[in-house]
Amino acid sequence: MVVPHTEPRAADVLDRTPWVNSLGAPARDRLYSDAFLASYQSGQVVARKGSLSSSWIGVADGLLKIAAVNRSGKIVMFTGIPSGGWIGEGTVLKRELRLYDIVAVRCSTVVHIPMRTFEWLHAHSIEFNHTLIEHLNERLGQYITMMEAGRVSDVVARTARSIATLYNPVLYPSMDSHLRLSQTELGELVGLSRQSIGAALKRLEVEGLLRVEYGGLTVISVERLRSYEEAESGDCR
Repeated sequence: MVVPHTEPRAADVLDRTPWVNSLGAPARDRLYSDAFLASYQSGQVVARKGSLSSSWIGVADGLLKIAAVNRSGKIVMFTGIPSGGWIGEGTVLKRELRLYDIVAVRCSTVVHIPMRTFEWLHAHSIEFNHTLIEHLNERLGQYITMMEAGRVSDVVARTARSIATLYNPVLYPSMDSHLRLSQTELGELVGLSRQSIGAALKRLEVEGLLRVEYGGLTVISVERLRSYEEAESGDCR
């Protein structure tokens, strides 16, 4: 029997989104009526720096990266947003221009909650406001962690901590131990070359923190990755 292929619907994605289940019926009805899906090819811009925020963005499937180009022309990578993650709630709340580009790292399906819907939910749903507060609080902690990781010169420690930032149960509830991320994609997110990432992953594998596999890796200990210490000067590990 041949099962016909059907395209995903926004409702299917929202059904799998934990915070949506906490909403009251009127809020869910409004959300399901207005949310829509869009597909992006690898390298395609989902939202451009300097543009007016028009939606809250969730990743139904795929991987996005948050980046900006500084005055010297260097690309600054902030973080990756895996499947199940959402990004841009602060920008929508403040009705400001985006301060970064959101780009698809691989072919991705994205769910958009239009600004007018977001604002209606913010005004009428206490459950939605609880979700926003929780996300903003976790986002602040994530950025502090990322800032610390970005200042680490040891590539092994930097790689370990960057992988750990993808394992936040509030921001990225759909993550499991297998991380479907190529070394090239991981290098983009960490801001390191593929060769440096490959060497760092081998070190972490030897130390029993993860297992490198075809098409990705399996994380064995998120906590050990999160607390991985920078090598002392002269320490070859």
